[in-house]
Amino acid sequence: MSPAPFQLLLVEDELADALLFQDMLAEQDQDIQVHHVQNGQEALAYLCDPVPGSRPQLIVLDLNMPIMNGHEFLERVKMLPDVRSIPVLVLSTSEHPTDIHRAYDQHISGYVVKPGNYQEYMHVLETIRAYWRGLVRLPNLEEVIQSRVAR
Repeated sequence: MSPAPFQLLLVEDELADALLFQDMLAEQDQDIQVHHVQNGQEALAYLCDPVPGSRPQLIVLDLNMPIMNGHEFLERVKMLPDVRSIPVLVLSTSEHPTDIHRAYDQHISGYVVKPGNYQEYMHVLETIRAYWRGLVRLPNLEEVIQSRVAR
């Protein structure tokens, strides 16, 4: 039996950016399942009522979105015990030091500025994929939640 696909939640309001991200990532790794939502409010709803087996192992978050921006999302998600340990990688056009500092204060796992061209973007996504899919060990949140319930 093959392992379950890597689950990634992409929180991005620009549909063209989301499609580009998904297409480029699929070129590198067919075993990553990307679930796309358009703002922080949709992301919270998804995280609070996940389909079994679809809880993300990584959240890739844009900061500048309507309805609930990335900073507002981080304030809320990091207060939820069942999902606060999911690593969040900010992928934003903002290079502003205040955004970067504030995001790290909100317990993100990394901050990447969106690249300006296709080749750079492919390199960034390959690095993200190699790091999160190969190098680091992530918690199995389903097991963590089940152990809390069993106590």
